[in-house]
Amino acid sequence: MSTPEVLPAHAGPPPSASPATAAAPRDGAVRRFLGSTGFQGSITFVAFLIVFAVYVIWLGDTFASTDARFLDIHQNAPVLILGLAVMGTLIAGQFDLSVGGMATLTTFLAIGLKINEDWPFALVLAVCLGIGVLGGLVNGLLVMRLKVNTFIATLGTGGLFGGFASVYGKGTQLSPTDDSAPLPGWFTGPDSIGAFGHKFPAAILWAGVAGVALAGFLALRRRRPADRSPRTWDAICALVTLLVLGLAVGVLGVDGWIETTSWTIGILLVVGLLVWVLFTRTTYGRYLHATGSNPEAARLAGVNPEKETIRAFVLGGLLAALAGVILAANQGSASPDAGVGFLLPAFAAAFLSTVVLSTGRFTVWGALIGGTFLVWVSQGLIVGGLAFTYTDVVNGVVLVLAVALSTTLGRRALR
Repeated sequence: MSTPEVLPAHAGPPPSASPATAAAPRDGAVRRFLGSTGFQGSITFVAFLIVFAVYVIWLGDTFASTDARFLDIHQNAPVLILGLAVMGTLIAGQFDLSVGGMATLTTFLAIGLKINEDWPFALVLAVCLGIGVLGGLVNGLLVMRLKVNTFIATLGTGGLFGGFASVYGKGTQLSPTDDSAPLPGWFTGPDSIGAFGHKFPAAILWAGVAGVALAGFLALRRRRPADRSPRTWDAICALVTLLVLGLAVGVLGVDGWIETTSWTIGILLVVGLLVWVLFTRTTYGRYLHATGSNPEAARLAGVNPEKETIRAFVLGGLLAALAGVILAANQGSASPDAGVGFLLPAFAAAFLSTVVLSTGRFTVWGALIGGTFLVWVSQGLIVGGLAFTYTDVVNGVVLVLAVALSTTLGRRALR
């Protein structure tokens, strides 16, 4: 039988963990949280929300008006589509500076081919989008086949597209007159897709909300802990999904957002969804990201980087042409400088996507959210009394900050 060990009389109680030792796990947890992609990807998003909270306190309902903020999105839908237009080439590691010129050209063609030539409007739309595809193909061939520097090639073609628009419009604004053929009522006018007062079908938007909720439920369902039964975890996921939906409707007022969504905004959301599917759920999207990440490794894996990059330019031209058509619908006319000021905010939206709910990767929803937030920041300053001429200053500052932060996060992700 063993006897218990007797400690010497001078021995005190066992030593306890030192404060530094006890704090070490906590410090490690804090560092892991601060270094997590979730935290870093939400910094910019939260910063924007703080700015908007300050605006609401400062400007009250003048800024917090749902109608006013959705009107901002409606008016800037062409810019946001251009943000998606430049994103494909950015993912591939190239730049497309021609999108503003292409949007200007198709704005003129969408108006002029109808009021001057009286073409069937379906043919007008087909020509506009076809020219966008052709222009993107020219850019892609110049850059990838003739090896012209992407900045020089697309800057030159952008000038050509804008020049063609000025020639076609004879250097002046182009709009319907009493002697010209009328534009279709569904395209421009009080009950058209270009009118803010003409709302997108609410049933389609609610179906979209239901689809997002279902996607969230399925994503959460796949994260079932090992100690939870499938039935219990499904119930928890369903409860969380319903809770989030309730908060979205009861607190954020999503039902009011749906009632305020115009046809232009609805088209923007549909385009965003299609581009998101293309970039994230198709073989082309995977090949495009592989091309941008490492062209040589992609080539060794069987990907043709030149082909995928040319496709990115073609997609950019198509989206730029669509942006011009939407601009024509919103304005009901075309002016020589229609898309001149769109290039900077388009690139700002694209680069903001790398830091809004992301850590260095271009994302479709990040571009749409970031571009919208950028518009609201500028509008808040204008409502507060700042001259509208400072808009480009705000866009430039945000673009520089977004690029700098994206570069920093991208380097950290590679460590």
